Amino acid sequence: MPDKHKSFETVENAENLLKNSIKLYTLKKYTEAIEHLSDAHKIFLANKNIAKVSVCLSLIGVLKYLSKEENYYKSLLLIEESKFLAESTNNKTVIAINKFAFAQVYFLENKYDEALFFLKNSVEVLDDYKLLKIKAYELLALTYMNLQNAKTAYEYLDKAAKYAAKYELKEEFDKITQMIENYTMSNSAIHPAYKYKKENTDESGQDTTLLLALSKIARTVNAEANLDKLLMTIAEQTKLVLKADRCSVFLYDKDKNELWSKVALGMDSEEIRFSAEKGFAGYVVKTGETIRIKDVYHDSRFNKEIDKHTGYKTYNMLCMPIRNIKFEIIGVFQVLNKKEGDFTDKDEEILLAIGTNAGIAIENNVLFNIQQKMLKEQQELFAGFIDTLAASIDARDKITLGHSNRVRLYSELISEQLGLNKDVTEIISKAAMLHDIGKIGIRDAVLQKKGTLTKEEYEHIKEHVKITYDILCKTNMNSSFSEIAEIAASHHERYDGTGYFRGLKGEEIPFGGRILAVSDVFDAITSVRHYRDRMPMKEALKIMIDGKNKHFDGKIVDAFLNIKCNLITEVLITEYHLVLKENDKKILSSVTLKEFYEILNKDKPNPDEKNIIDIFGSYYIRNNQTANI
Repeated sequence: MPDKHKSFETVENAENLLKNSIKLYTLKKYTEAIEHLSDAHKIFLANKNIAKVSVCLSLIGVLKYLSKEENYYKSLLLIEESKFLAESTNNKTVIAINKFAFAQVYFLENKYDEALFFLKNSVEVLDDYKLLKIKAYELLALTYMNLQNAKTAYEYLDKAAKYAAKYELKEEFDKITQMIENYTMSNSAIHPAYKYKKENTDESGQDTTLLLALSKIARTVNAEANLDKLLMTIAEQTKLVLKADRCSVFLYDKDKNELWSKVALGMDSEEIRFSAEKGFAGYVVKTGETIRIKDVYHDSRFNKEIDKHTGYKTYNMLCMPIRNIKFEIIGVFQVLNKKEGDFTDKDEEILLAIGTNAGIAIENNVLFNIQQKMLKEQQELFAGFIDTLAASIDARDKITLGHSNRVRLYSELISEQLGLNKDVTEIISKAAMLHDIGKIGIRDAVLQKKGTLTKEEYEHIKEHVKITYDILCKTNMNSSFSEIAEIAASHHERYDGTGYFRGLKGEEIPFGGRILAVSDVFDAITSVRHYRDRMPMKEALKIMIDGKNKHFDGKIVDAFLNIKCNLITEVLITEYHLVLKENDKKILSSVTLKEFYEILNKDKPNPDEKNIIDIFGSYYIRNNQTANI
């Protein structure tokens, strides 16, 4: 009885630690929150409370990213591992917390669509964790703010405030209402209670239209990577605030001495390009002056070609240079046809205020796009580097040609089955391509030996994993190489701890390494080697099944066996550069590997099942092999 009572008190203590950690999380005290969660995790684990273990791991994944203890990929892997625990519990709240954890990380990485997907599928199930539910509402609002959806953002802030009030969570209520107040200052249309008393003034009579336009431009600066869309927002807001019919934003191409734009409102985004020596815009670039013209057709500087080209009739105009932070001219505002009267000194002041923000926004956007182009080139170089390293492995031993690529393809299929996101899958994919790079350091006599290895030779070939790790750890070409090194170097670890080179056990093995282990063994036993033909598929699948929770992580084997046979066949036949026939693909897609294994174990398969066996065998048994499927 005393032991039982002690256990109860310990679990109760763990519940309090979990509760406190969530409070610390909302207060942004991430390090303290991690300490509380780690202690709670140990207690829940000792008491075999899998649901609460999953909750702790999900939140630890988020907090380690927030506190910068772990990078994006490692945090996601931790949350991915928690996902399987959560799903095994069938507890909707536990699964919702795991989804919330994904959403928080994706939001911080500016991946708003992914964040919305997970938040919408979790927020309404979080009532057992009220602070997390409020946080989820807050994240939804912030995500919609970044997506320029003010109305929906307000609705979620309003939900959060009402929920906090209902459960008398004063601190949370005060924080949310302050967010509403701050947000509605720059979004007057989101709720009737915040509308202005006059069309363009606040209670003090101050003009608010300009403030709203500047706010819109400022938000677009942070959220919009597409230059055309950024310029369109600037043009639309300028037209609105100056009460003009049109606004064009021209950029100055200094090298060609041309002005160009796809942003001339009313032009359906047709690009306009002309010499910077022509027209009012050209004059403004050359002189740096701001000009106001009451009747443009009576001014010799007006470039009539644009009106002729567009069919638009220009009457009056305000034209001003756009400058960057160095005060260099990088473009021109051209605002056309004031709706009431002519442009005024006040209009010039407003356009100057907009131009200050716009100039910085445009230059930052251009620099960002240059940076993105450089990043793309680096990624292409990185991919080429990986392909070269992988090719160097194949060059050592022609009999294993294509092994690394097939391991990559199997790993990607498993990752898809497990629902891993694109970034994590990409890391695992690169690790798969490089998992055998260490074989560069293995003697040819051992690597290419046709026959059974001696004990000494086997110990020597095992060294390739450590060599792989050393090579990749010294390669700093890309920030993800640390994850790649860990995953690639763990493909010979075994789930029961009897593998190499570090003898890791269970979840000590990187998640990606556990995926590679399944892919690597399956390809090894279903490929031709110096000393044997392909293993019969029935035997190969039995090895995979019997290895669950011994050699392999059981849940990864289950995911592998859930892959359709057509997809597996397409990988298998890459060795022979074959293509799966459409009708064969359709038939093989009707069964998973697990179902196919059950068919292979039948004494008397029915005609449809026999057809599946024959079709699979026609692709699998090559080179006059006599092995049975």
